[in-house]
Amino acid sequence: MHYNRSFKKPTSNFPAFVVATALALGAVAVWIPRFVTPAHAQTPPPAQAEIQGVQAIASGRSITSFSDAASQSLQVEKQPVQIAIHRPIAGPAGAAQEDEGGGFDPADSSASGQLEAQSRNRRHRRRKADFPGGTDNGAVTPPDTQGTVGPNHLMAVLNSNVTIETRTGVVVSSEPIASFWASLGGINEAFDPRVLFDRDAGRWIISAGANAASATAYVLIGVSQTNDPTGAWNLYKVSVDANGAAWADYPTLGFNGDWVVLQTNVFTVSQGAYVGSYIYAFDKADLYAGGAGQYTVFHDPTGFTDYPAVTHDSTLATEYLVGNWSGAGGTLRISTITGAVGAEVLTTGVAFPKAAKGWQDAAAENFAPQLGSTARIDTDDDRIENCVYRNGSLWAAQTVYFPATGTPTRASAQWWQINTASGSVGVVQQLGKRDDPKNAFDYAYPTLDVNANDDMMLGYSRFGASQYASANYSIRLHGDPPNTLEADTVFKAGEAPYFKDFGTGDNRWGDYSNVAVDPINDIDLWTIQEYAGTDNTWGTWWGTVALSGKVATPTATPTVTATRTSTPTATRTPKPTRTPTPTRTRTPKPTPTPKPKHTPTPTPTPKPKHTPTATPTAT
Repeated sequence: MHYNRSFKKPTSNFPAFVVATALALGAVAVWIPRFVTPAHAQTPPPAQAEIQGVQAIASGRSITSFSDAASQSLQVEKQPVQIAIHRPIAGPAGAAQEDEGGGFDPADSSASGQLEAQSRNRRHRRRKADFPGGTDNGAVTPPDTQGTVGPNHLMAVLNSNVTIETRTGVVVSSEPIASFWASLGGINEAFDPRVLFDRDAGRWIISAGANAASATAYVLIGVSQTNDPTGAWNLYKVSVDANGAAWADYPTLGFNGDWVVLQTNVFTVSQGAYVGSYIYAFDKADLYAGGAGQYTVFHDPTGFTDYPAVTHDSTLATEYLVGNWSGAGGTLRISTITGAVGAEVLTTGVAFPKAAKGWQDAAAENFAPQLGSTARIDTDDDRIENCVYRNGSLWAAQTVYFPATGTPTRASAQWWQINTASGSVGVVQQLGKRDDPKNAFDYAYPTLDVNANDDMMLGYSRFGASQYASANYSIRLHGDPPNTLEADTVFKAGEAPYFKDFGTGDNRWGDYSNVAVDPINDIDLWTIQEYAGTDNTWGTWWGTVALSGKVATPTATPTVTATRTSTPTATRTPKPTRTPTPTRTRTPKPTPTPKPKHTPTPTPTPKPKHTPTATPTAT
């Protein structure tokens, strides 16, 4: 019997140690461990660098669809719960937030006025969906909590399974994630999945990494042929390194009108040394038409988890990427992809948004406490968890640790709104946190999305000694006071203590979550989050907040922290979907790493979050 298990890399010489550990455990690793984000210590930040990409085509492609037989056998209805949104939980949760990021001091505003406004706003919305997403099959940890909403379906894409549900919680189909990609051939494992819905085109987009720490490592990308995810999909695989020397970890996914963009952190197979950030800009029209899989790849040695934006504007000619740059310096980095399809340019360091105060990049392993157990839960590091573009602003979320110096005592869910207007690129418009200065609760793995009115949902996990790990969210309406969130709301309470490490000592959680705006009305907001289930299992749960009112003109937000001016953002005229060019037969060649105009100060070598697959001894 084979077990698909996950475990933590304890030292830097991971290939030999991890493989030996996996064989001893009889385990197949599907693991994405925590590690400290590289600390960028440059003062001032480096100048912009333009990186030219190399054009290529996918290493393989196929068409797949979900099985009708599986669809029929797995239809199990879960009843949604219709409830009014409840009041803030008593205690520190929902109290005024301490401002460690600068820009807004809650003491400067009327607390009673905020509560009155929040109470009035809550009367105009309700929870509309409340039911399970994908569940723990006992074989993997963490789940990599990921899912999104379409016009008629939900998709939960986890490290275990790909599950399609109706919008009321009826499971339509579910299959192991590796099976979803199997038609491409040569896929031994798939990990770090992501899924998005392109509302303007009516298509689903899915990505993953494949064959970790292997000479046959790939990045995977797929798009549905219609807005029905149970139908046919165009799937593609791209070899990370033609010589088999490198593999890709922690792929992130975004898109705009021209490109579907996948970013990865790349490591050597032999030593686990960090190579840099690889960014793949796929020709969106080519993918949607089932073409050859044309893309441009950029190699950025200074990048790390530079998250491509989900762009809620199909006319925007720029694809933004946001990465954490320096926790101690309170700084992010913005980069862009611009140019014609097939002649793209990656410009790094377009702006460096800065908070008034910094934070710590990470805390001790197994940091967050939980009810009913002395075992703690891993909360990972401060990499950007997701990024969206909406109404001229970039919005991003990350876990951060406070106090900013000394031993961290709490994890907080931090969110940003950043200007992209000409002359103000990188200006911080809002910076806030779900935070508990009294250290009763920790908040981690936050993600966000923003609707047409500039209302925002922040979804996250909440931990504390007085509760089991729960699935939570906060809402921010566009008229709320700047830099603030409304009540911290539990939408799925944890049910029991959780400890699942498969013998490694690392009690994994996350590694991320998702929030998505409803494509039907562009107003309601959905989230999928993880919670601790019974019998030492993780679970995922869907929640929706239905926001009333017509689409309004977004309210301008005040400037908080200025950064240097950058090139104006271009917009493009919408054009019809192009017919892809005939399939080319050339094999993509290895790409040398371009040198930026400024060589940054050397940084600590980052470590991968995913271990190689080890073949267990048959029993």
